[in-house]
Amino acid sequence: MAGKESSKKSFCKGLFRGHLEEDLLFPYPGWDPEEKENLDLLLDAFRKFADRQIDGAAIDLNKEIPRDVIRGLFDIGIMGMIIPEEFGGSGMSQAAYCRVMEEVARRCSSTATLIGGHESLGYKGILLFGTPEQKKEYLPKMVTGELLAAFSLTEPTSGSDAASLQATARHDPERQAWILNGTKRWTTNGGVANLFTVFVRTPDSGPAGRKNPISAFLVPRDLPGVTPGKEEDKLGLKGSSTTDLILENVPVPEANLIGEPGRGFKVAMEILNTGRLSLAACCLGSAKEMIDQAVTFARERTAFGKTISEFEMVQDKIAEMTAGAYAMESMIYATAGLTARPEPIDYSIESAICKVFATETLWSVVNHAVQINGGNGFMKEYPYERFLRDARVNMIFEGTNEILRLFIALSGMDPREKDGGDSKPPESLRSIHPDLRPEAGGIEEVTRDLAQSVAAVLKEHGKAIAEREFLQQRISDSVIDLYAMICCVSRTDRLVQEKGPEGASRGMLLCRLFCDGARRRIRNHLGMVSENNDADRRRASEIACADGGYKI
Repeated sequence: MAGKESSKKSFCKGLFRGHLEEDLLFPYPGWDPEEKENLDLLLDAFRKFADRQIDGAAIDLNKEIPRDVIRGLFDIGIMGMIIPEEFGGSGMSQAAYCRVMEEVARRCSSTATLIGGHESLGYKGILLFGTPEQKKEYLPKMVTGELLAAFSLTEPTSGSDAASLQATARHDPERQAWILNGTKRWTTNGGVANLFTVFVRTPDSGPAGRKNPISAFLVPRDLPGVTPGKEEDKLGLKGSSTTDLILENVPVPEANLIGEPGRGFKVAMEILNTGRLSLAACCLGSAKEMIDQAVTFARERTAFGKTISEFEMVQDKIAEMTAGAYAMESMIYATAGLTARPEPIDYSIESAICKVFATETLWSVVNHAVQINGGNGFMKEYPYERFLRDARVNMIFEGTNEILRLFIALSGMDPREKDGGDSKPPESLRSIHPDLRPEAGGIEEVTRDLAQSVAAVLKEHGKAIAEREFLQQRISDSVIDLYAMICCVSRTDRLVQEKGPEGASRGMLLCRLFCDGARRRIRNHLGMVSENNDADRRRASEIACADGGYKI
């Protein structure tokens, strides 16, 4: 991450050193009026289309998204939202794209996955790194539906460790092509896409001294040697297409190389940065739907002479669900605001944080919704079990949450990183409404505690911290909660400034509730940095693995 990347400002990297780059997250981003008008029109068109044609339960049961649904998504402009207007798209911001994906996920996560596989992943490499010729050739077709895109990174022996890819491409100068061989796994849209962004090893290419670097290619489905595998039978997201992609001596034209040869790992990581943010938005949409349905049931269901919404253990769940959703929403759109800033911002940690937090919060929300509904939550007649199944994979794909926790911690503790900016960032939040001072004070306190814990960990372990995953997880979980707290306060501060304390009372309540819980969790995590039972945890695992399971 040295060089140009490390020169970019990063809010979360500053947190590791006790710094609050207030100008990056305050004031909370708002909507451009013209884009908001266009966004509302698109959302209205989608809702009307979804009412007529998207049946999430039927898609799940039939394990297929109907062709007329896919066609309709193109026709109303959903599939070209982020493509610039010069290529026929809408040129929407990341925030607007997230808002639409949020709405889609309320209806059908399989459909959201189809869209994300096309926009967030499939053609994103062309947008970010494509040549003018590639953009002119492919992007208009992505808008009209002539092309449907997919993203192929994972392999049978390479999951979270993307650097261990085995598929290869050798350059054939006589044919002016790269010859691709290998098998890619779990390609979203694999059975329906006709253009794939594929990552393979390209020996003897790229920067000098880099062994077997990775390169990215655009691979049309109709090239000889391209064979999608059978559809996977999945726990959830049953309507989305997931297949292997088999490559046997596939001659890919030189012009189909994305970016520079040997720079494919950077291409993949940049694509995933924004993909993780839109995945988080999908989780938010699903969470909102589950909250709405669970609350409706709780208000109507009676037991012992009153509605179950009046019982404190149900209220506890609803409070946790709504506070979690408020934090998710605050984080996602604060981070989307970072992507739109005029100066270059490194938001890689922030997007990873959004993905981890949103996927795990959704899992908790759906679990609570199932519990609130009792037996109904377990029955296929109701949507809860489908949302539960669909939610589970979110913690696995686009980087497992375990790998992302390591990324968050190690990126933030990287000694090569500078503090960011030309001047020392403030150590406290200055422009906060007085009613939010308690929450701001909590943020300042745990930011200092975090920085002290990071300094102590690095002093004790140095480079060996890379092997201390128990500690990395605690540091990472602390940063995740701290970033969520800051985003909640920023958003609530804007609400108070615009509506006054009374008009912003709901936001202030949820902000206060979330920040109180987050501060308690952070104290616990940081306390366990120095006092823990890690040796016993490690030993218990070693014994179970040596015994082949649970034996006493």
